[in-house]
Amino acid sequence: MNKLKLGWFLVVMTLGFHVAQSQLPYHQVINRYKNFLIELDTTSTQNVKNWLATLDQNGKWPDVDYADQNSSAWKTTEHLDRIVKISIAYQKTGNRYYQNTLAGAVISRGINHWLNNLYRNPNWWYNEIGIPQFWRDIITLDGDFLEAELRTKALNILRQFKIRPNFTGANLTWSADLSLHYGLFSRNDSLVSQASKLLAKEIKVSSGEGIMPDYSYHQHGNRLQTHHYGAAFIKENIRLAYELDGTPWAFPAEKVVVMKDFLLDGWQWMERGIFLTPGSVDRAVSRKGFLKQDISKLILYLSQLNEGYRSLDLDAMFRVQQGGKQNLKGFRYFPFSDFSAYQQPGFSFFLKTISTKTEVAERINGENHKGAFLNLGNTYFIRNGKEYTDLMPFWDWNKLPGVTNFKSANSITQSNFAGGVEGKGNGFAVMDLESTGADSKLSTSKFWAMHKGRVFCLIGDITLTGSTDSIFTTLEQSRIQPPLFLNAVNNIPSTNVSARPFNWIHHHGITYVPLTGGLLDLSIGGVKGSWSDISKSGSKDIGEEKVFKVVLHHHNHTSAVYMVDGVTQPDLVQKKIDRPDWQILQNTKLCQAISFNDGIMMASFHQKGTSKFAKRLISVDRACLVLIDSDKIYASDPLKTGGKLEIQINGKKLMLDLPADGTTINQNL
Repeated sequence: MNKLKLGWFLVVMTLGFHVAQSQLPYHQVINRYKNFLIELDTTSTQNVKNWLATLDQNGKWPDVDYADQNSSAWKTTEHLDRIVKISIAYQKTGNRYYQNTLAGAVISRGINHWLNNLYRNPNWWYNEIGIPQFWRDIITLDGDFLEAELRTKALNILRQFKIRPNFTGANLTWSADLSLHYGLFSRNDSLVSQASKLLAKEIKVSSGEGIMPDYSYHQHGNRLQTHHYGAAFIKENIRLAYELDGTPWAFPAEKVVVMKDFLLDGWQWMERGIFLTPGSVDRAVSRKGFLKQDISKLILYLSQLNEGYRSLDLDAMFRVQQGGKQNLKGFRYFPFSDFSAYQQPGFSFFLKTISTKTEVAERINGENHKGAFLNLGNTYFIRNGKEYTDLMPFWDWNKLPGVTNFKSANSITQSNFAGGVEGKGNGFAVMDLESTGADSKLSTSKFWAMHKGRVFCLIGDITLTGSTDSIFTTLEQSRIQPPLFLNAVNNIPSTNVSARPFNWIHHHGITYVPLTGGLLDLSIGGVKGSWSDISKSGSKDIGEEKVFKVVLHHHNHTSAVYMVDGVTQPDLVQKKIDRPDWQILQNTKLCQAISFNDGIMMASFHQKGTSKFAKRLISVDRACLVLIDSDKIYASDPLKTGGKLEIQINGKKLMLDLPADGTTINQNL
């Protein structure tokens, strides 16, 4: 009797399990992803028409390189990319090729060709992530074409994913996403549950790889990758959160909070609208089109999740992404990544410095051949986004914008002195710079102060040993855009100028002023180059761009100051120079300081020291960064060791406890 009851119990449990399995929303999640792919697709009908007309009977396109083995930008994947895009057209109601017989036949031939050849790449990433991602999409879109044996083969490619113990950030997200979709296709609740929990667990703020406490993003060590690996991370997770919303596998609400904070407090501060700089993409700077990223459609998906949290902020970001007016204003320093952003209505300024706490730019997988001096105090001014987008093949990579260097330098030596201080809309950042050649070394201290729409750069105690090379700072290197004036609004230069003193030069709404004089070079001519110059997989086609480049020359054992003004009209610039509202207080390796007529003072102390401004005498007992604004003091630790700081202002003693992570603290005076 007991055996009979047990048998019936097991039957009931088994039936219940199958019923429960059948009620799980596998199809709902897959269908959401299918709709997502269709809604975000921007492929032109003409491209689809061309692909349908040119696939041969063996399932190959004549313009796809099936023998390519590049470890980055693998050309053979173009075959799969086209199958996905044709499949979207085939599934998209209203598309010219919706349920089109020819499109269906091309999809089938293209799928069969790959499954019969199983192309592989020397780079593990393509075999374990990149190719399985294409098959995730093909299985989602083309289930009707994948019956029995073909579906099994397709799922076997998808199963090539591996979740390695050392995976973090984007790599973990990519792999767990593939695991989740394999579970959906195979109706494996356990696998889907495990993958969704793994994905959600990685959406966090930490000091490891991924989203940092300042909402920058690191991958491959302490390397800023907000708009590279960080882009993959946030884009995939927004989509996954949408797919899984309302299901048993949904992300917890606090994970959506982290994603929104990352976009609003990190991502958007490091861009102007949809336009980026090399500082936040690392080696991906050598990829065409990478400095322009429109995520406005993804913002709409994210806005639907946890709707009560920061919805107005997301709406504002969406409008800017769509071309609306810049809504951010002020200065933000990212201490975990040595990155500064100064947002103004008319322009955005970005600064990428480096220290022993952050990394040099990667040069791997045949990418970023010439990027030895990226992160060495690179400065970027963006007004309309045309300044640097796809300009990299035409850059002089030995004279990157903002960098102080010497002719035969070949590498960077990182210093432990770098930091920044955020005030009320203003602020400053610093870095000790060192670059080296075969038997030579350049060292200097650099200080950038942001105040009322202007950037002041102090270069203290320039010292070159072991060489008599020329020393220089590149004030700008961007795409030429009018207007262009030299010293006067009626003086429009038409040729390059070498080794001449300038009072100021105005280009595209920005004015460059060498406040301590010196000889400058101005280049405005055409420059030829190709993407293959900077990336192994880049196009070899030669192009040409007109590039605006201004270089300030230095003498050894001197200091220099220049200003970049983004608000003053060109006809008023000279008046501003003649009647400055600023004063350079000190500019040495021990102390760099500047004050303004509105009572703001900014100072960088390398050690115990004193500085005077207005009627105030300020003394500090250790290395620190200090900003005084009327009745408040802001401070941070450029050495990132933390601890007590004693400040005396006209004899009044203050004690501040500086955080070890380099973040700014403030106190009333």
